[in-house]
Amino acid sequence: MSKGSEGATQMWCPDCKKIAVCKAIPVPAGLFGLRSGQRWIKTQHPDVQWFRRARECLDCGRWHLTAEVDESLLGELCDLRETLAEIKKNAEQYRLESKKAATSLRKLEKSLGLLRGLKVKRH
Repeated sequence: MSKGSEGATQMWCPDCKKIAVCKAIPVPAGLFGLRSGQRWIKTQHPDVQWFRRARECLDCGRWHLTAEVDESLLGELCDLRETLAEIKKNAEQYRLESKKAATSLRKLEKSLGLLRGLKVKRH
């Protein structure tokens, strides 16, 4: 982010899908269906805190919210995403292996059933 010529900040606009000059605007009660205020905290996770601002894109005129968070939370989020992706990948592999094992067990049960059905003559 950098300051634009109009005193606003150049940042990613989710509506324009480009870097644009966006100015901070007050967050009035009810904007985006949210209560007013800039400092936020997750009550279930008191270490998750952020500073919220409403922004108006000077290119498209649309409003959006931005949030400043502690950078360590971004690192944690990335780590969690990577871990979740690995778990999902492993879970799919385990599912495929389980399916193969179930097929093998069915074949073994069938073979055992055939063996039980055989009458072996003893001399």
